[in-house]
Parts: sequence; structure tokens; C-alpha cells
Amino acid sequence: MNVDKQIYDIFIIGGGINGAGIARDAAGRGLKVFLAEKNKVGSATSSWSSKLIHGGLRYLENYEFKLVRESLKEREVITKIAPKITKPIPFIIPYTKKLRSKLLIRLGLFLYDNLVGKTKIPKSSKINFNKKFTNILQSHYKVGFQYYDVQVDDKKLVEMNINDAKKLGANVIENRKVINAKRLNEGWEIALDNNELIKSKILINAAGPWINEIVNNVIKVNSNKSIRLVRGSHIIIKKLYEEEVAFTLQNDDSRIVFVIPYKNEYSLIGTTEVDVNTPDKPKISNEEKIYLINTINKHFVKQISKEDIVDTYSGIRPLIEDFKEATRVTRDYVFDLNLESQNSPLLNIYGGKLTTYRKLSERVMEELSPYLPNTKTKNWTDSKKL
Repeated sequence: MNVDKQIYDIFIIGGGINGAGIARDAAGRGLKVFLAEKNKVGSATSSWSSKLIHGGLRYLENYEFKLVRESLKEREVITKIAPKITKPIPFIIPYTKKLRSKLLIRLGLFLYDNLVGKTKIPKSSKINFNKKFTNILQSHYKVGFQYYDVQVDDKKLVEMNINDAKKLGANVIENRKVINAKRLNEGWEIALDNNELIKSKILINAAGPWINEIVNNVIKVNSNKSIRLVRGSHIIIKKLYEEEVAFTLQNDDSRIVFVIPYKNEYSLIGTTEVDVNTPDKPKISNEEKIYLINTINKHFVKQISKEDIVDTYSGIRPLIEDFKEATRVTRDYVFDLNLESQNSPLLNIYGGKLTTYRKLSERVMEELSPYLPNTKTKNWTDSKKL
């Protein structure tokens, strides 16, 4: 076996947005970082999202004020540090009496506008469909509400974090699986599938939907947490309308479906929530296609069918299991710090979302600072452009 003679400070399993953000943050603090990704960086959940940096307006219904506030703050930060791949975009909520009341929507939007404090993102407003965005929605939709969120190139965001991490000295390898991780008296010995052995003081499991697979089969430790795998699918069709505006559609089942302008010529429609047993090879089902098509046809003048679908993609969201229906399960993140040996910490990262990856990375550094003496502790990623 080839043995890397260096002893790294941190070894990260997983090159999704969380692993990439942690690698950048840690390398910028002068730490020796090694990251291994079994495919290409950003090739799974982190590039299968709705491609939004958003506060999560609907999370307010679950009283997740802390998560929404943090997400809104991060929306500001990411817009500032990644201006070339982010763009504010208006979202329209068509109002219908049968679902959420006007008062509830207004209250939600008031909180959404004000939880973050000072912001460059425009505030929400009421819309009259007889005067604005005419002939897009069906005639029974008379009024709606407009708010703003930010569109992002999710895969590019991962790649930019990885590129920065490399420039700062991190060792990043793709198409390499971690097949074993052995706890030593001090630190870890990690075996890759090319017979290479890496030694590191700390091990971070940022494998996203594969986190429990890594815990059980690679690291072989007990974890106090479990995740729930939920498939979110999107369909892509030719432009549904010309205006550069997105729609937030309310469904009878309380779920939200977005319609978002995509790559100048298309509309991106999603997402669904379907519980699955495996994170591997997610694929949209016929039922999901019908669900998204029916949602569009219930709201828009222009009707669509399966023949209008030009592409689809599906991703697996790793949600923290709390045995609620998927819509109600938190999108927040949780750390599981395993200290069976004080000299060889293991940090498993459960949950999380694209929007809060940078803050999550900072919190990882705070969590691990007692085990990394003489490290630069000042947070820096909120002001340095990607």
C-alpha cells in the first residue's frame, strides 16, 4: 500500500457542497486538508437542487425562524461572494382562497422581509394579475404576492469552493472511494480504493445521503442519528412564458412547487418529495411527472403534457429522521461529534441545505477548534470572494 507520509489535520469524505465548503474554510485557516470524493465533486445532491439560495419561506409554517433567519443572512453573503453565479429573481405566489389565507401569506412575507435586517434584495409586494403578468395564469387568479430569492448555479458553487480550497493548499481527489477508516491512538488511518493510506488527526463524514453507509460500512462506529432519504424530482420544459419571473405554486397537499426560468429557453419545475430506501441512481417516477404536470395545468393558461418534457433530474435529500411527513421534516443540519477517543475525533454531518453550507462550514471549524490547537480561528469566508 502507498502511504502518504503527511499527517493531515482534517480528512473529509464527500465532495458535495458541505465537504467543499469545509475544505475551503479549513485550508484558509492554514490547516492541512485532504478531501476524497467517490465521483466528481458536486455530481450528486449538490447539483440536483432547485438551484436557489433562498431563505425557505415555507419553513416559517414549521416555526423554523432560526433556520430562515440564518438562510436569509447567507443569501446576502453568497450573493456578495459569488456575484457571477447568483442572480436575484422575483417569485410570484398566486393567491387562492382555498389554501393559505391572505393574512398568513402577508405575515410570512413580512417576516421574510424583516428577519434578516438590512438587505439589498427587494421587499415583497402585492400583485394584481389584471395589470401585471397578464395572460400567464388562469383567469380565476386575480391577485398574488411577489417576493425575491436568488438563483444560483449549484454545481459551479461547489466547484468554486473546491478550486479555492486547492489554491489554499488542500489535497482534493475525485473518483476515489474511501473503503476503510481505522481509529488509531492518535488520529485516523484512511484507506482508499487505489491502495493509498492517508493519516489524519480528524475525520469528517460529509457524505450527504451516503452518510449512514459510511458510518456503518467504512468507519464502523455507532451513531445516535439516522437520516431519511427523500427524492426530489424536477422536469424541464420549453419556456412556459417569456417574463423573467418565477412562480411559487401552492398545492392542495400543502406542498410548494416552483416554476423557474432556466438557461434562457426553459422552465424548471419542481420539486417532489418521495421517501426512498437508497441514495443510488435516483430517477423520476411516472407519478412524479404527473404530479408536476397537473400542478402546472391547474395554474397556467398554457397546458402541458408528458410530451413537453425535454429533460428531468432527481436528487436525494438527506433529512434528519424525526418521523414526520416529509414536508414537515427540518432542513436544518445537525452535527454528531464522536469522541470515543479524545485524540481521534469523528464528525458526522447530518442534513443541511445548499443555502447554509458556508455557515455550516464555519460551525464545523468552531466545533473542532478544541482539537486543533494553534489554528487561525478567525472566520473569513463571508468576506472573501469565491
